[in-house]
Amino acid sequence: MAEPEQPQGQQIAATSPKKKKPHKRGRVRHAENPSGGNRPYPRVPLEKAIAVARAIKEKNGGNPWPASEVANVLGVSAKGVGFTYSLLSSKKFGLTEGTSARGQVSLTELGRKLVYSGTAEEELGAKRNAFLSVPIFKDVLEHYRGSKLPEMQYLSNTLESKFKLRPAFHQEFSELFKQNSEHVGLDSGTDSSQVTDPTVRPPEERGSEVIVLGEPKNKTGLVCFVIIPFTEKSGLYSAGFFSEVLNTLIIPAARNAGFEVKTANRQGTEMIHSTIVNEILDADMCVCDLTEHNPNVLFELGMRLGHDKPVALIQAEGTPRVFDVDNVLRVLPYKKELWRTTVQKDLPELTAHIQATWQNRETSESYYKLLRSAKSDKKLSSMSA
Repeated sequence: MAEPEQPQGQQIAATSPKKKKPHKRGRVRHAENPSGGNRPYPRVPLEKAIAVARAIKEKNGGNPWPASEVANVLGVSAKGVGFTYSLLSSKKFGLTEGTSARGQVSLTELGRKLVYSGTAEEELGAKRNAFLSVPIFKDVLEHYRGSKLPEMQYLSNTLESKFKLRPAFHQEFSELFKQNSEHVGLDSGTDSSQVTDPTVRPPEERGSEVIVLGEPKNKTGLVCFVIIPFTEKSGLYSAGFFSEVLNTLIIPAARNAGFEVKTANRQGTEMIHSTIVNEILDADMCVCDLTEHNPNVLFELGMRLGHDKPVALIQAEGTPRVFDVDNVLRVLPYKKELWRTTVQKDLPELTAHIQATWQNRETSESYYKLLRSAKSDKKLSSMSA
């Protein structure tokens, strides 16, 4: 006699359930990018990344070593996210190879130079090279001509528009950049040209009073010198304002107009060196920012005008007039907010202003010629009276 069929529900219950794949926890990719997108910089400070390289040198003679042993020396869990970040950061700084907690970690050539350096100068040089091996650190350092960053409202505009860094990372990046800069001895606003060689003398000792900021897209042989305040003294503008004007407005506009861009390098001094004076007088073109009526700026402008050389005048909107200048020459205003949208609008206008000043240098009445002609007219009037 045939056995009765089992109810359908019992058949289902008797079927072995499919095993679910275990969920992978703590994947670094998600922890590394909580808001989407990649961090283009190590999230662990250089000082902690160096600890990975030192552990290999001091406890294993500089030979490749299992990551678990490195973690033991550092006193952390090899399976922890923090240790994984340290391995990733050490690799991004160019000090070690190997980022798997189950694999081996080995010193790179740079890492070996750092941990086996014979002098403090060699060690500092290796640290600075590690800092520069991260492209965004190097680019930001060059962009601001040193390690001093502007306030976050200006910094964020540049980080997003020029360096394509997501806003969620701006504060973290700023803190890491400052921390790393201090660790490699760049916390005082050192010129970026000194980074790779710790034995380089300060600017005032090596005669680098003038620095080149940008090259034109097409070589023209023309030079534009920028006359601009280097610090904000009136209290109307936040720290870093003029650095942002220089980098986001003046340099791109002058390059677009076909000029190599130079300015004074006044790291730690407000002195006007003879080199600067000669550059101001010899440059084919000058751009002068009258904002804040800075005494050095007005003095340098006076020298330029006294030699009857073309100069494009600009100033932030709301700047009081300089009576002797504003009544004679055109001064182009720019938006002082320096948002990305305002910069996009002001940049082509400034480019056109520089080009027009240069193209009309022979035909238009210069400040010097106008003053001289006014004197001649006054003489003729008195003679005919």
